[in-house]
Amino acid sequence: MPFVHVSPSALKVGLRWTARLLGVVLVGLVLVIFVGEGGFNPFKLSPLEAIQMTLFLTTCFGLVVAWRWQVIGGAISTGGMLLFLAVEFWATGGFLKLMVFYLMLLSGILFVVSGFVSRPRSVG
Repeated sequence: MPFVHVSPSALKVGLRWTARLLGVVLVGLVLVIFVGEGGFNPFKLSPLEAIQMTLFLTTCFGLVVAWRWQVIGGAISTGGMLLFLAVEFWATGGFLKLMVFYLMLLSGILFVVSGFVSRPRSVG
């Protein structure tokens, strides 16, 4: 069985651009939905919905920040989505069936991994 060798620079670029493209598509989808719905009124949200919306928007914010600071933005995004999923599980007793939430989590994780892979190694 042949072994496929991937250079470290190709891995770095592939991880970074996969995370970026996935993040752009997802944040773009969120923007299209919000604009199409005419935005949202935070005063009409229940306390649970307000918590979830805050965590969801934190995730989107992290995906935008990750374009400049991969590890920080990826950590914000990943943390926000993990907390969102935990609140949803606590409230409903089950996992979400929509794949978009897990893709947002994946994008945040890819940003974190890409950031750590791209860091220069110290010689010592």
